[in-house]
Amino acid sequence: MAKEEYGTKVEFIGGNNEYRIGANSLLIEHHEKGKQTKRIMIDTGAMFPPDWVHYDALIPDLAKYFENPYEKASEPVDALFVTHCHEDHIGALIYLAAAKYKLPKIYTSDYTKAFILSQMDKSNILQEYIPEIETVHHGQEIEIADNLKVFPFNVSHSTKNPLGFYIQTKTGGKENAGLIFSGDYHLGKVAFGKGFDAEEYQAFISDKFVSHIFTDATSATMDSGQIITFDKAVENTVRELKKYPSMQVFSPVIARSVQNLAIDLKAAKQTGRTVLIASAGLRQSVHILRAGLKNNDSEVLKLFDIKEGEEFDFDSLVKIAENSADIEKYLNKYEPHERYIITSGAFAEDKAGRKSGLVLISEQNKVSYDAKGKLKGKGMSGHPQFTADSNTLFLLRQRPIESINGEKHRALVGRLQALGSTVVLNGDSADEKYQRSGHASRDESETFRRLTLENCANAEDIKSGRDDIYFVSIHGDVDQLKALEEIFQAKGDKTLLCLNTDTIQISEGKTTKIEGIPFDNQTWIAVEKHALSGHGTDDVFIFDLVDKNFVKIDNLYTIVNINTSANPHAKKENTYHLSKAIEAAQKLEEEGMSMSNIEIRNRIHGDRRGRITESYSYTQLKSIRDNKSKSKNKKKFARPRKFRGGRD
Repeated sequence: MAKEEYGTKVEFIGGNNEYRIGANSLLIEHHEKGKQTKRIMIDTGAMFPPDWVHYDALIPDLAKYFENPYEKASEPVDALFVTHCHEDHIGALIYLAAAKYKLPKIYTSDYTKAFILSQMDKSNILQEYIPEIETVHHGQEIEIADNLKVFPFNVSHSTKNPLGFYIQTKTGGKENAGLIFSGDYHLGKVAFGKGFDAEEYQAFISDKFVSHIFTDATSATMDSGQIITFDKAVENTVRELKKYPSMQVFSPVIARSVQNLAIDLKAAKQTGRTVLIASAGLRQSVHILRAGLKNNDSEVLKLFDIKEGEEFDFDSLVKIAENSADIEKYLNKYEPHERYIITSGAFAEDKAGRKSGLVLISEQNKVSYDAKGKLKGKGMSGHPQFTADSNTLFLLRQRPIESINGEKHRALVGRLQALGSTVVLNGDSADEKYQRSGHASRDESETFRRLTLENCANAEDIKSGRDDIYFVSIHGDVDQLKALEEIFQAKGDKTLLCLNTDTIQISEGKTTKIEGIPFDNQTWIAVEKHALSGHGTDDVFIFDLVDKNFVKIDNLYTIVNINTSANPHAKKENTYHLSKAIEAAQKLEEEGMSMSNIEIRNRIHGDRRGRITESYSYTQLKSIRDNKSKSKNKKKFARPRKFRGGRD
């Protein structure tokens, strides 16, 4: 921000995309004469490219905001605020930490903190690059500077304890901007955890000056008739289960969407079925539920209709599949009418080599089985253990997003029906819906608007026209952003349609929009992940610079993760992992990648110090494999080329 442009700047880094959802991230910068410029970032998410693209995620180029081995941050961010734990809001954090970006302190809820740390642990992040994370709660004041403060508030979403944020900036001791960021939200009640409460929000906003409202556009066209309560979702699910009492049940649930998982758990309890969690993305959610029961958490007890002090064996209701042996044990113990299996695949994810459980089940006709019904070979199609037939019920509650997965979702349904299975889809009427959207409907958007305008500290000035207030759509593609904008325009509100790289400047009561880089000229950091050996988290992460059509411009960095043991008797296992890492690096070299861009990380298990991660260059790892002295060859690995400025 130039010297004469004192005030507050909001930059749309990601999330307001051309035609996809994800990579949500906003930068707020406040600059006051005679004081240090302060910056905070709300969310740092990843975007999922189409399945025909070999990349697994796209993240914005954030090199100028965070110190990294390749260059110093030219516009350093002082703090990160995270609304919730979905990948499109935290995904980039993991990839940046993997690439040795030094992230500032993160402020978020307890539930989201647990998931961020868990994800970093699984991704072999070096300890020095795991950021400090502070748990915050509704109404708490976080002072970044005397002229920049942040206040979290509770909202409802499909995960637990999501947050919205109010940002207050001042210039010369007077209010400059009051920014409301809803995050992903709706106004309904949640099964457990903190959710939106109208009275609580009115009290929260009553002493706060508001100038701009940034709100979720994802489900803006949905009306209230398409919204159901948690109890209604359970009721409808139980009704379907009773229609087909002899059938085994499969229900795909989005990773970390614990509010939706709760529908399945309660429905299973009411119908006497035992749940199997066969989705890695939901294991931690279940562990949190189990801990809640152990600690007599009133919200979790209420979820399962258990009175305090009443005995309840959680493990008799829910089994967790940590490996294929757990699945085999479950299938052998429970008959089809007793099964309730939670899988991955709510969005019909079918990327080659990393297909979701649901997609693999749907493709079982593409493979062959032996006389015992076991899958022949491992192949790319067919699930190695689950099969479906006319005695199988699929509860596909998650609505597809036409521009993202509409076509492949229809193909998935067709394949499941071709197996003779019964498929139940989320309908339009209240009796045909099995979960609600995690995002605000049209009516809820209008209610949130009204609650804010009528109860904020400057409500009378807004009503009289003395204060301007602007509504800005976030979290959507262009069509979704425009749909929400039209809702506010119909109320006579001032709106701003902002897209990625656009900027809003707020100073002395004036708001100015500055258009950024056209979509056609924007670039992204693309991440491609390859399974290395199938053991633990052995894998390869490739970071490339790509254009908006996912065409590679340059290779930036590659990380080869391996897992070995500190146990001297595990020499054979260690040799296997090291050899796999070297083979992967050699293959990358054959594809034209510079060896100076490759780093190998070895996560050692069983050491007295606990799990640690060591970093090596390709040359060093070869020396270890060849039994050369580790100390003789331990040199600092070559510094890879920097992440070149991809957005300007």
